[in-house]
Amino acid sequence: MADKKEVKYRAEPLPHNSDAERAVLGSALLKSSMANNVISSLQEDDFFEGRHQIIFRVIANLFARRVAIDILTVAEELANIQELDHIGGVKYLQECADSMVTFANLEFYINIVQNQSVLRKMLITVRDIDKKYMEHEVEDVNDFIIQSESDFKDSIARRKVSSFRTAEEVAQVVKNEIEMMASKSYGSADKDLIGLTTGYGNLNHYTQGFQPGTLTIIAGRPGLGKTALALNFALNATRYHDVPVAFFSLEMSAELLMRRLIASLSCVDLSKINSGNLGDGDSRLKINGAIKELSTLKLYIDDSSGLRLTDIIAKSKKLAATNPDLGMIFIDYLGLIQLGVKSGKADSRNEEVRKISLALKDLSRELKIPVVVLSQLSRDVEKRDSKRPMLSDLRDSGSIEQDADVVMLLFRGDYYEKNTKKNKGKSWENEKGGQMSDEEKVAAQRDAKIAEIPGNVSYVEVNVAKNRNGEPGKAYLFFYKSYGRFDPAPKDWEEEMQKYGVDDAD
Repeated sequence: MADKKEVKYRAEPLPHNSDAERAVLGSALLKSSMANNVISSLQEDDFFEGRHQIIFRVIANLFARRVAIDILTVAEELANIQELDHIGGVKYLQECADSMVTFANLEFYINIVQNQSVLRKMLITVRDIDKKYMEHEVEDVNDFIIQSESDFKDSIARRKVSSFRTAEEVAQVVKNEIEMMASKSYGSADKDLIGLTTGYGNLNHYTQGFQPGTLTIIAGRPGLGKTALALNFALNATRYHDVPVAFFSLEMSAELLMRRLIASLSCVDLSKINSGNLGDGDSRLKINGAIKELSTLKLYIDDSSGLRLTDIIAKSKKLAATNPDLGMIFIDYLGLIQLGVKSGKADSRNEEVRKISLALKDLSRELKIPVVVLSQLSRDVEKRDSKRPMLSDLRDSGSIEQDADVVMLLFRGDYYEKNTKKNKGKSWENEKGGQMSDEEKVAAQRDAKIAEIPGNVSYVEVNVAKNRNGEPGKAYLFFYKSYGRFDPAPKDWEEEMQKYGVDDAD
């Protein structure tokens, strides 16, 4: 059966239009301004006939060298490369010129050549896919589907090429988008939102929300609260906008994530939820209320272990197909994603991460939704005196920084400032008995005040270090570690901190 199908494929000519190809080449031979249109619109492999490819290549070379293009110059160049007889001599060049009846039809002929080229490449790709399947070259069905889809998209990519758009046309589209966004109401605190809210006004100030078609990276050292912040972002998006949100968890089970969500919503200590030692009836009421609300949210969790990039893409597209209003996707975390697609040569981890980040960026643009990916920072951040992370600390690949539209770097002073915890502002000596620096004194004052707040609070700096659609900047949040909950710092706390000389720059 496979052999018969291959014979049938070879017997069927691929789509092309020789008359249109001759007319296009003829226009370039007759008028230099037409040659410019032809060269800027077509490529050599858009022509089906081999001699037409050769003629186009010569015309393009002459054009690049700024040599006048006509039948004589093209014939001379063809003779120099010993191809003149192969294409049919000067006589055939004249036939091409004679086939162009009117220059007014050039765009029409170019479109014919383009469309036939795309159709031809599409059919070749389909036949190659079928050939691989018939010859049992499919090792993994999911990988085969994803790779075939990618090959098919590449084959028709030229179909998307369009001409320039006028400023008036683009301005009208933007005007309509602005009016549509202005008609949405997310509350006065979020009046500047373009995308889905982060849930924190000071962070929205920089990001204007999670915007469609963007890739956001949340990075920090292990244990800083990346997963907790991502869960808070996911909750805020689906609660405030009533849209489906997908959460891929490569490290933690769905049940553990749900316990964290319950703790965050109920403000009941996670350790009590995990142990079942709930104590008074108030905690039970809070937990039941949180479970009831969570049950109504459009939050989808995938905790499959060993997820590959192809799995994430396929599942995301499937979810988007069944939920056209899919709001955003979270992936926890980048370091555990496996590339999945096998190749002849093994890639380095840096190269794998480059491919992964590019694919996730493409996914966000294709689905027109924000994709948020968690990533770890390298150990280099801990080798510096200042532990505040920088973009260069992103682990495994510089392409993460390049591909991402937004990069948020997390920093918690208490994560590193262990020697200030015993002081509580009462003594200006550190654990080693030496005098504390001004920075250590500020940290001690801050920690002393934070220690008075229930919930085991940390003061977290969210540094929007890269922001393609706005300005970078820092937002500050309270992280209630007992609940896995993030909230803006209360105004009275901020005012109190100012008395100690602590501000957002610290």
